[in-house]
Amino acid sequence: MTETFLLINCDAGKEQQIVTHLQTLECVKEVQATNGVYDVIAKLELDTERELNNTINSKILKMKPVRSIMMLESL
Repeated sequence: MTETFLLINCDAGKEQQIVTHLQTLECVKEVQATNGVYDVIAKLELDTERELNNTINSKILKMKPVRSIMMLESL
């Protein structure tokens, strides 16, 4: 099981759109809009690194309001 935290930077005012989309993904266990350098933080749990990369590339980075993602994996 891979546990990963995503710190997401998005277009101004689009935080809730990102949160709402992430809540529809089964692998997202927690998600919250934030103030500061990053706009949204999400906790993901997936079985493999490949599933994680696929989810990030095909379901999150393709969202137009997403500008960048910082990924932090737990040890």
